[in-house]
Amino acid sequence: MAGGARLGVIVGVVLVLSALDASASAQRRGDGLYGRWDRGLTLALGAGGGATWIERKADPNVIGEARFLIADVAGLVLSGRWGPDSGQHLFLGVDLRPLFPALFFLYKQTWHELTDLILQSIFVEIGPAFLLDGEQSTALGVGFGFAIPLYRPLTTVEGLWLRIATRYLNADASYRNTQPTLDGTQWTLYATFVLRLGFKSNISRWESPRYRRR
Repeated sequence: MAGGARLGVIVGVVLVLSALDASASAQRRGDGLYGRWDRGLTLALGAGGGATWIERKADPNVIGEARFLIADVAGLVLSGRWGPDSGQHLFLGVDLRPLFPALFFLYKQTWHELTDLILQSIFVEIGPAFLLDGEQSTALGVGFGFAIPLYRPLTTVEGLWLRIATRYLNADASYRNTQPTLDGTQWTLYATFVLRLGFKSNISRWESPRYRRR
């Protein structure tokens, strides 16, 4: 599935570079949060499709997921995947987005809204995946991806996003000591349309005063 993973990386790089090139002269307005801390708790519901590679053959599947995030920095993810040949699993993991606090607190935004939101949406996830194969199997799941904002009204409905991501599952019981076997590992590349719902909190009060260097 190396080809599928490379494809996901290439797509992400192309999108980010095109966004960077779109507005090199954007004015610096706002605080760089783009309204996200106005509602510090976010429930993101997504659905879409993808493909899981089995012995270099792509098996199409359906993806459904729910993510609960605090301050758009960290949270929990519950994701299900259904495929005719690759089987079904439920993934329960931790969602971490380190670029958002790093770029914000270091004042390293590009000040182009689309570019900043894409960069700050980059996430990594890790947790157990429960294989619904009748044998109560469990796998280690690791994933990463990014999201593109399509529509952002900044109300309780925070917007519609397109998430592009990949997830690696390792169900090989001996993966700790030896090289995993092909039968025990799977790569999935997928895209989901995500509806974000925001709920108010007091997170915005955490921010300390910041001053722009002139």
